[in-house]
Order: sequence, then C-alpha cells, then structure tokens
Amino acid sequence: MAHPYHHALSSVKKWGGTVDDYLGCHEFFDASKVILADFRHRALRHHAEGIFLLVT
Repeated sequence: MAHPYHHALSSVKKWGGTVDDYLGCHEFFDASKVILADFRHRALRHHAEGIFLLVT
C-alpha cells in the first residue's frame, strides 16, 4: 500500500498546492491501516463521513 506521502503527491498533481497541504489529511484517512492492513481499511474513513470527521 502507498504511504500517505504518495497520496499527498497525487493530490498536489490534481489540485495544486504543496505536499504539506494534503499530508495531514491522508495521514488521517490512512490511520485505519493500523487496524486493517489491507484495502478494507478504506471502509472506515474513505467516505463522506470520514471527510466530515476530518473537517471537524
């Protein structure tokens, strides 16, 4: 699985800015990898409610 840094680089390419602008967001979303170390971790925060939690 990709490191949050690589996801942040992808966000920079798509929306502009710097890696630091997105790194915290991707670290938050990918923190669930501690519980599930495969693609299933995405079910925990990679959706609208996860974005709401990030914003709050």
